[in-house]
Amino acid sequence: MSYVLWLAFFIWMPIIFLWWRYVSLLSRYKKTFLMSVLSALLVSVPWDKMAVENEIWFFPKEGVLGISIGGLPLEEYLFISTVTLLVVTTTIIFKYQKSRINLYVGK
Repeated sequence: MSYVLWLAFFIWMPIIFLWWRYVSLLSRYKKTFLMSVLSALLVSVPWDKMAVENEIWFFPKEGVLGISIGGLPLEEYLFISTVTLLVVTTTIIFKYQKSRINLYVGK
């Protein structure tokens, strides 16, 4: 399976569903999403670049589109950004659901 297909099935589809379901809640956190993605890229890109340069891991040519930015495939930037979005999205939703349960239970 190519990297893009993997991202589509396991990252982008859940994000699309969660945003479709909770758009009014999640749209209140635009700055949180932006800062989270920028922070993740700031930390992860140098880490990945170092790992590839030191042959700790690699990206098979048949699994990526062939578009490279700074020595990393485009898909890696998409992975870092969208996994961060998925984690922040689920965290906000869980926090919201927990507060709703606490209100209902009376905590």
